Amino acid sequence: MTDATQLKVPAWYTPTEIQDIQQDLLGSGGAKVLILCLGGKGGVGKTTIALQIADLCAEAGPVLAIDTDPANKHFPPALLRETEPGGANFVSRRPGVSCHRQRLRAEDSTGRVDPTLCQDMIERVADAAERFIVVDFPAGDTETTRRCSEIIVESCREEGIRLCVVVAAGAVDPTALDVLKELRPMLLECDRAILAKNTAQATNFDYLETSDLVRQLRAQPNFRALELERIGERLVEALRIQHMTWLDLATRAPMRLRVEGRRLRRNFHAAWREALRP
Repeated sequence: MTDATQLKVPAWYTPTEIQDIQQDLLGSGGAKVLILCLGGKGGVGKTTIALQIADLCAEAGPVLAIDTDPANKHFPPALLRETEPGGANFVSRRPGVSCHRQRLRAEDSTGRVDPTLCQDMIERVADAAERFIVVDFPAGDTETTRRCSEIIVESCREEGIRLCVVVAAGAVDPTALDVLKELRPMLLECDRAILAKNTAQATNFDYLETSDLVRQLRAQPNFRALELERIGERLVEALRIQHMTWLDLATRAPMRLRVEGRRLRRNFHAAWREALRP
């Protein structure tokens, strides 16, 4: 078998397993889930997390992925492909996953953050035909997120939408504590709050585990924490440079990438199902 041989891979999950995934993501209400992926600054793994979760959700049904980070150069290209080089028309890289760009940052005449654009996003979420919505939030703009948090929480309650908030944290980087502090009210009131520790650079998260804030959050029944397994450089290149989807990486990539991609995809799916499960 050559390295480029393409194998016909059977369905990743059985119908019964798909129902279990839907239950894990949607909860008992089963109507719709909104998953917000946040991070204190760029480079902590926020977009990587959003793509992993979108990939898991796509196994359970159609996904609406919303990019609200204007500085992000990885999220849209990972989901959309140009029909022609340099053209204005795009198609989804994976069937069942659509991508929408939404600006959140707006200021009124006095320079204060105006949350009306956040309301526009929530209305799109409420009106969406998709039951699974994954949002990649702006990096480093905790003020916008904080001003939007009340709108998001109250709107999800009114619409019966399950709200999950994921905060990405890098090793030896105290920025995550500022994010957790700013967003503490939303983390306490959402259906599931998750602290995702990214081990890509290092594994020292003592600054988190020794903080009173994280201890307080861990005591809450809706809070969970997990460590993300590191992704090798070759797979990162395939994901970010070649814009391969996780599904393609695990099923149709050359053998040298496929085996590891398949293993990681299984592990990420299992980790996020456990973290998001009610």
